[in-house]
Formats: sequence, C-alpha cells, structure tokens
Amino acid sequence: MKHTLVIFLLLFKVFMAHSQGKDTFEVYFPFNDAKLTKDAMSYVDQLIFKDTLIHGNKLMIVGYTDYVGGNAHNDTLSRMRAKNVKDYLASMGFDKDDITLCVGKGKIDRKNMSGKDGYAADRKVEIIIEHTIAPPPIPKPEVKPVEKVDIGKLAVNESFSMTNICFEPGSPVLLPESYPILKVLLGYMNQYPTLKIRIEGHVCCIGPNEGDAPYLGNATLSEARAITIRRYLIEKGVKENRVQATGLGNRNPVVPQELTEEDRIKNRRVEIRILSK
Repeated sequence: MKHTLVIFLLLFKVFMAHSQGKDTFEVYFPFNDAKLTKDAMSYVDQLIFKDTLIHGNKLMIVGYTDYVGGNAHNDTLSRMRAKNVKDYLASMGFDKDDITLCVGKGKIDRKNMSGKDGYAADRKVEIIIEHTIAPPPIPKPEVKPVEKVDIGKLAVNESFSMTNICFEPGSPVLLPESYPILKVLLGYMNQYPTLKIRIEGHVCCIGPNEGDAPYLGNATLSEARAITIRRYLIEKGVKENRVQATGLGNRNPVVPQELTEEDRIKNRRVEIRILSK
C-alpha cells in the first residue's frame, strides 16, 4: 500500500507540472564536479534537436548537490553547475535573457542516508521550461527538382551534394522522396562503369558531440546513413569495390552557426566524392 501511494504521488507531481505549463529535465554531474560531461552535453543536444528546448521559451535553471560536504561548499557547487548549464545553452544559441532564473539550491538532505559516496540522483541541474510560446512546426526537407551532375567534368577527389536524399530524424531509414535522386546516382554508376565513389554522410547540430546522433554504438548516424546508400547501390547491381561509405559527423558543416531547423536540414546531407574514373 505504501509503495502504491509513492507511485501515485510521483504521477501526481508529473501531472501537476504539465498542467501548469512546465516541463522539467534533469542534467546529472559526477561527484563533487560542476563540469558538464560528454553524456550531459549530448543529452542537452538531444533536447534541442528534438525541439523540446525551443529558442524563445523561458527557462529556469536550478542546481543541486547531494548531501556530502558542508553547506557553503555545496551552495557554491550547485551555483556553478547551474551556471555551466546556462553557459552551455548560450553557446548553443539560446538568449540569456530567456533564462529567467539561474540559482543553486545547495544540497538535498537525505535523513536516512549516510556515507562518503553520496547520492548520485541529487547531483543535478533542473532545466524547467515555461511554455510561453507554441512550439514551431518542424519544416519538412525541401524537395527540389532532381539536378543532374556532369560526372565527366568532375576531377578525381571532387565531390557533389545529393541534397534530395532525406532520412527519418535520428535514423538511417530513407524517406520516400529520396529514391528519385538515388536512381540518378545509380544511373551515374551504370553510365560510367569504371567510376568509383565514396559516400560521405554528414549530420547537424554543432557541438562537442555528433548532436544528431543517438547512434553511439559501432557506427555513428552519419556513417549508418552512408552505409544505407551504399547498400542500395550494391543491391541494384553495383560492384562492392566501386563504392565506399564513411561518416564525417558534424565536422564539415555547410552552416557553421545553426540557428533554425532549416540550418540543421542543410547540414544533414550526403556528398559523393569521386575516387577514380
């Protein structure tokens, strides 16, 4: 009965937060440290990429520590954690004036806990969103008429962009509008039987990590997308030794400072590099 009551109270708290037009997201820190880890930055990047954190919304940033250490030390540590999250959001293009509160609340007391290792769940910063504006609609990738390239005029090591190749967000799955341009690429490979190419995948979201990528396993998202295109060509009869695939992450952006979803769409692209003719 007690366990059921705790679950009910937690659900009630979540319901109240949403009903008041606020959402809270938690960024976690290592023991006695105020620096954002790569995992923490990647988590914030994903909130931005998925339009959970939206430019123009008002944000409150509140830092905490666990129970280990004195009050003065923990007050300072919690403030530094909150400040570092605020500074990271500013580096991602958020207006500091939209951050209405940035404070440290110090340690969270745990009366029934002790020990030098502390309590990891309390080493955090809360990002609280006040939904003062409606989320903007996510634009669909612009589908332009298929533009053909004169392969004969391209030199070895030159590349061209396949702008109409589109994927599901955060995924290597091709969207239907990609197939007309893939057929054009297949036509190049058939027209020039000695042509060898490298498919180079790129993703969006400039930052310390490959921001468009929940892919953190054996292949990055950009590589997985390039491999998808290579597989398409091979399945259509192109010999494997004529097609390479690689992922370049977000290292070569077309738009260096991404401010809009349109900017991110431009950086999510596939380029074809001529290896030999």
